[in-house]
Amino acid sequence: MNEIRNFLLSPEEYLDTFWESDELIWVDWREYDESIIKYINEKLPDEDKVKFSCVEIEKERDVDIILEKDGISTAIPYAEDYTDRDTTLKSVQEYVSPKYQIRWFMGSLGSDTLAFCVFPSSQWEQLEEEFGAEKVTYHFAPIKEDSVMFEMDMDEVFDLLEQRGEA
Repeated sequence: MNEIRNFLLSPEEYLDTFWESDELIWVDWREYDESIIKYINEKLPDEDKVKFSCVEIEKERDVDIILEKDGISTAIPYAEDYTDRDTTLKSVQEYVSPKYQIRWFMGSLGSDTLAFCVFPSSQWEQLEEEFGAEKVTYHFAPIKEDSVMFEMDMDEVFDLLEQRGEA
């Protein structure tokens, strides 16, 4: 969390250092969806790890990922013909909520490999109190039900970069 604090204190000065920090979870657009869950689990304590299984199915996408929590099994709601990173990340966010938040590091916007951070919600709230919610969410966007990250088309990426003053 100190890496994020340092970054938020001086984003330009600490960008390169933060880019290399262990706080970030890097996800390539071609990543297997179960790998994303494993990466997130590496950042969580054992008692909070996402329990999941992969099941081969007779659909074009070939697999269902089943999340298991409190004795209830729920399939990640993918399209019929493919799995996708956005749906995986949103489903895992819902799973770990409200105790944790996965946030998209917006410094990776525009790349085919995006970066994410997962921390307890209470720590994100502390950062928002310390630096202001607007600044924290500008750099670390919460993942919500309607979030589009990997499925954004290039025009949307460029529009968002322009809105952020980064184009």
